Amino acid sequence: MSFRFETILRLNKKKEDLLQKDMGQINAHYQLQQDRKQFMRDAMEKSKDELNQRKKSGISVETMILYENFSRGTEAEEAKQDKIISEINTRLEAKREEVVEAMRKRRTMEILKERDMLKERKIREKKETAVLDEVASNLWMRNF
Repeated sequence: MSFRFETILRLNKKKEDLLQKDMGQINAHYQLQQDRKQFMRDAMEKSKDELNQRKKSGISVETMILYENFSRGTEAEEAKQDKIISEINTRLEAKREEVVEAMRKRRTMEILKERDMLKERKIREKKETAVLDEVASNLWMRNF
């Protein structure tokens, strides 16, 4: 006795697995972009600290302009990185919703399978009880 929707259940499970894999890849990309942004922030802080140290010991205007240009470029890159992270986060949330929906569909099919198996077991037990009753009845009639 098998569940009549077993194929659908397997397909739902495979779809869920693929969606989770996709979500994992998007999440890894998201983390990579977060790390890149943090690297830029760290570089900016290091640059500011170096500039402050050089100001104390005397610094040329050209060097200050270089630091300023680096700072502006890093800020522009950080703004781009924020936009990238926002887009990835949107994709991640959409994929998460797809995964939740796939999990819900799979779980629905699993519940149907459990109910079907319980129904089959009850029918089987009822038939077994009927056979045992028949055997007992026949034995009783023989001994009587």
